[in-house]
Amino acid sequence: MQFVLTAMLVYLVMAIDLPQWATKAIDKIRRSYLWRGRKEARGGHYLMAWETAYSPTELGGLGISNLKNLGWALRARWLWLQKKEPHRPWSALSIQVPVQVQKLCSMAIISDVGNGKNTLFWTDRWLHGHCIKDLAPRLFAVIP
Repeated sequence: MQFVLTAMLVYLVMAIDLPQWATKAIDKIRRSYLWRGRKEARGGHYLMAWETAYSPTELGGLGISNLKNLGWALRARWLWLQKKEPHRPWSALSIQVPVQVQKLCSMAIISDVGNGKNTLFWTDRWLHGHCIKDLAPRLFAVIP
């Protein structure tokens, strides 16, 4: 069921950051489909709170993806794959990546320099797990 309710949205949430009103509207349709089998939802028919449905099945939920979190995870994966597999044709495509996701990736990814093609000198964490931007912020500030 999780796959039916989320499959169509995967490509959308990967490419754009949905506004809150759109997420609410989509979730209303997903709730309605889940609980009533219809497009329109009417109150009082829910078997559990929608927030509980987001929980993993191991914790008593249904494992339905939270669209905002799913989008962030997919865009973080996109950044990782762009760095890991730059020879792929799709790696040159740019997508909207929220600042929070960029910061998460910059903190989580430590680069192995190798031949240097995939490592950004100033901003990647390649020097004993640190980036030069953080180690020498004044120097970084004067570099054009």
